[in-house]
Amino acid sequence: MRQFDVVVIGSGLGGLLSAVMLAKEGMSVAVIEQNKQVGGCLQTFSFDKKIFDSCVHYIGAVDEGQTQHRIFSYAGIMDELKLKRMDNDCFDEIIFGDDPQVYPQAQGASNFIAQLAPLFPGQQPVLEHYMESLKQVGGSFPLYELRTGSESEKDLVSHWEVYETLQRLVPDARLRNVLAGNNLLYAGTRDHTPFYLHALVCKSYIDSAYKCSGGSSQIAKLLWKRLQAYGGEVFRNEKVTGLAEEQGLLKAATTASGAVYHGRQFIANVHPATVMSWLDSNQIKPGYRKRIAGISTSISAFMVNIVLEPGRIPYANRNTYWNRSGQSFDAVHYRPGEWPANYALYYGEDALRPGFADTVALLTYMHDEEMAQWQHTHNRTAETSSREAAYHEFKEQKAAQLIDTVAQRYPAIKQYLLSFKTATPLTFRDYMGSPDGGIYGMMPDVHQPMQTRVPIRTKIPNLLLAGQNVGVHGVLGVSINAVAATAELLGMDYLLQKINRT
Repeated sequence: MRQFDVVVIGSGLGGLLSAVMLAKEGMSVAVIEQNKQVGGCLQTFSFDKKIFDSCVHYIGAVDEGQTQHRIFSYAGIMDELKLKRMDNDCFDEIIFGDDPQVYPQAQGASNFIAQLAPLFPGQQPVLEHYMESLKQVGGSFPLYELRTGSESEKDLVSHWEVYETLQRLVPDARLRNVLAGNNLLYAGTRDHTPFYLHALVCKSYIDSAYKCSGGSSQIAKLLWKRLQAYGGEVFRNEKVTGLAEEQGLLKAATTASGAVYHGRQFIANVHPATVMSWLDSNQIKPGYRKRIAGISTSISAFMVNIVLEPGRIPYANRNTYWNRSGQSFDAVHYRPGEWPANYALYYGEDALRPGFADTVALLTYMHDEEMAQWQHTHNRTAETSSREAAYHEFKEQKAAQLIDTVAQRYPAIKQYLLSFKTATPLTFRDYMGSPDGGIYGMMPDVHQPMQTRVPIRTKIPNLLLAGQNVGVHGVLGVSINAVAATAELLGMDYLLQKINRT
């Protein structure tokens, strides 16, 4: 019987990063992954000899000295990452309906203001105040600056509603909706989303924005490589089905194959509701289970990944976010006749023809309820089931609808489309491990902060939680959560000193 110091369940970014930091300290670490490919939201896939990102199309805060750069440097992967800096004056462009005006979001606080101010005469002081507010929020979350601090710092800003705060900071309605125009990054709602979610996500890209050349899976592959160098192991195609407890502590994780992984400490980098389904422990009270089950998961998405005819469409080193209405928070509550209510465009550059795009990904919101009749089916590499013709017809119809909507503004995408594949809420559920296909996991509610907050520690002393459900989502957010989880075993002061010395 092998026993590991730490058993990590789930090889998403949070799991792999935690595993690397612990293995670096000499601990024996096992990572258990249900899929063939590691990486969770970092996974890529290919068809027609083109690579596509499943979720992560760009990352932020990776300039030297910035938080993501420092964490990846400590993990030993920063120097090997192949990154391309996005357009400095417009990494995200925001557009509305059939309005021809394009609104740029630029890298760097002063440049962000400089690019938008000419489009909004008299609003430069407002933009300066907005940027100061982002900085204030970022400084109120100590780990985002890789320093120790207290919960009281967060309390100063955690009660701010995103919609109310933007109204207070930015009286001009169009400017306000431009600033929230890339809401697809965090699926914010008017009534429940805290401003800090908007601020932390958006600020990371304003700090610096990069694409992963060749796909985001390189992050996972490099972390796996570092983990192996430190003696850690990854066990793929192993779906956890239960966690065994003895005398108040977890002893082992069992899988569908019958394998048993014994450990002294456990980190679950999966949805907390899934963890609850594995546990039969009287330490987990019914009230806690009910609270976890009651936390809303973010909306899901529909994606069309397109292979383009080579040499036809110039590569845009920026992303595009379109909202059907002038209200950036409306799309998340779309009604059936309003779909698609928004979309994002993410171009991929042709390595053989620099300056031209060879792929484009289209992403829009989709409610998981639209998948109700196929919820019982699964389609992963290690677990497949056939889906009826109606499901494939649904995908084709929705893909055509989204492509036609995009083509109203960008006709060349439809004109030079060679082939495409789609992803539905079921795809995100099966490959990302989110029960409802929610793309950003559990969502915080500014009016119920304690009820919707999932702590890293659990009532079982040797079980920790990591990933996008225990804090802010996204590459930076999950990296911060991994630092917090790892620090529970190594000590926060000790770990931060080591990261900051890198």
